[in-house]
Parts: sequence; C-alpha cells; structure tokens
Amino acid sequence: MKHLLLVSILFCCAAAARAQFAFGIKGGFQTLTTSPDDITIGNGEDAFNFGVEDIKFGTQFGAWARIGRTVFIQPELVFNSNRTDFRIGETSAGEIVKSEKYQNLDIPILVGITAGPIRLHGGPVGHYFLNSSSELTDFDGYAERWKQFTWGWQAGLAIGTGRFSADIRYEGNFNKFGDHVTFFGDKYQFSNNPSRLVLALNIALIK
Repeated sequence: MKHLLLVSILFCCAAAARAQFAFGIKGGFQTLTTSPDDITIGNGEDAFNFGVEDIKFGTQFGAWARIGRTVFIQPELVFNSNRTDFRIGETSAGEIVKSEKYQNLDIPILVGITAGPIRLHGGPVGHYFLNSSSELTDFDGYAERWKQFTWGWQAGLAIGTGRFSADIRYEGNFNKFGDHVTFFGDKYQFSNNPSRLVLALNIALIK
C-alpha cells in the first residue's frame, strides 16, 4: 500500500508541474451485482446452511487526481462502507439473520481516454481493509479472518465537461466472496468472486 500511495503522490506532483492536472472529490454508492449461493457449514446432523439474506447499498467518498487530458491516468483514494445480512439456517432453530458492516480504503489506478464529454477508463484497484463490526460473532463457533489487502479491477465511463461529472463502473475482484469466514476453526468461502456496480458524482476542484 505504501508503494501505491507514493506512486500516486509522484504522479500528482509531476502533473501539476506540467499543468495538465485536475483534482477533485467524489461521492456515491455501490452494490454487489449478484447474490452468491448458500454454502454448507459442517457435516452430518450438525450441518447447516450459511447464505446471503440481503446485500445493502454501500456508500463511498474520496478524492481523485487526473494527469493528462486526451490520454490520462487517474489515481484515487476512496473510503467505502458496506453492509451485508447473512442467513444462518440451523436444523433445530430455524433461520437466523445477522448483519455485518465493514469498511475499506479503495485505491483505483485508472488509465483512460477522453472523447468529447465522455471519459473511458479502467485499471487495477486495491482494497485495504480498515475495520468491521459483525453480529455473526454472537454465533457460537464463528470467527473472522479478513485479508489486509486484496486486488480487483474497475472499468467504466464518466460523462461531463464542466466541474461536475457522473461516473459508472463495473468492478471485479480476484478473491472469493466471504473468504474471511471461519466456523469452528475451518475456513469457508462462497463459490463466486464478488462484483460491484459503482455509481458516483465527481466534482473537480482544480481543472
């Protein structure tokens, strides 16, 4: 993460010296595009299903810098807050729904081209885990093992010619959804990689 931040700062300094530089803030929301299938925890008569009950819209805010005009690079620092409701199905007690909240610092480094009012961009994004709070810890045998840093990618477009622009992106990730979950010392994860739809409003402070 330190290397990514250093690269972003160097890009911003070099761009400011050449005057092809824009800087701004952004805010918006995101949501997972699909809900994964349930998984089975344990074996035999004590086994139970564990699944996603509801995926809430998450919020985001942060800052971005754009270096170049027709062809550009755009590093960003974005704080994300998300919530997921998990369903625990027990054979003896029915279903229990528990909520989990978590926060990440996302670091996209996008490369793109400008065509009139449209900017097309894409590139890698790093997710730095910040914090979580989970009602699942009330369930006997549950524990969390979050990865500190994971990788994904983003691709999308922004529309706008002035200081305001609307941004829509699709994000894919290389880790499995729920790979932080452990029950009774065993690690579990859902079968699919999480993907998100990200919508944001950008405001250019320096243009």
